[in-house]
Amino acid sequence: MNQAPVLPLLRRRRRWIAYGLGGTALALGTWFVLHLVLPRRSPTGGILLPLELPNGPLNLPYYCGPDVPRGIVILGTGDGGWSYWEENTAKHLEAAGFAVGGWDCRKYADSRAYTQAELAAGFTAAVAAVRDESDSPDETPVWYGGWSTGAEQSIAAAASSRPPALRGLLLVAPGPRGRYGLTTSDLLGQTPTGPGTFSLAEMAPGLSGLRIAQFEAGLDPMDDTSWLQALTTPYKVFGLPLKLHDMGGAGPEFQGRLDEAIAWTLQPIP
Repeated sequence: MNQAPVLPLLRRRRRWIAYGLGGTALALGTWFVLHLVLPRRSPTGGILLPLELPNGPLNLPYYCGPDVPRGIVILGTGDGGWSYWEENTAKHLEAAGFAVGGWDCRKYADSRAYTQAELAAGFTAAVAAVRDESDSPDETPVWYGGWSTGAEQSIAAAASSRPPALRGLLLVAPGPRGRYGLTTSDLLGQTPTGPGTFSLAEMAPGLSGLRIAQFEAGLDPMDDTSWLQALTTPYKVFGLPLKLHDMGGAGPEFQGRLDEAIAWTLQPIP
């Protein structure tokens, strides 16, 4: 039997397969880059509180049940903006009796340049807006926290100036450095360097008097706990050994650890 006509057909099939695989890889790579770089605009189940700041307005997603809350949490987003992660976390905190104000790091950075002092003033204004909307007394405890970029921004805000009722930080998978703003290299996972950036370790002295809770995913190569050694205030790492960067989508295991962390931060500082 003559095999000659078969060979060109096999070559064409291999070429089609190679083109198909290459096209698929290109499409997936493009989707991955765009998923990182473009902001995520997931719908929020809360209402939006308009916040007027000296460097421009910002809307806060707000979550609170009908009762006077047991605490206020300012929840910073990852660098993509409000997403499933923040929504899951905010709803869990709301169900646990807290009032939540969402600090959208992507919207804030996309709409202005800012300094550490302006960031801290914004977080303080967010606390005031949530306190007013929820009719919370002045002594109601406050937490700053967030995921990834939101954790880094929370640290910088608390280290500059903070409301008297701030009890602690709830930090989920921060990297070793942050930036007052966002660049494309940040969004692609490169460690921020140069002017306008900061290391978490250099913020440590400004966190005296707070309890610092940090959540570490065992399968996440991006987060950093080494900076905690620079603290002179109590800290605790809450590990999730088999989770990735998003802590299982901020699912039940993470939510349980979050409850533990909040209870731990309420203990008196020796």
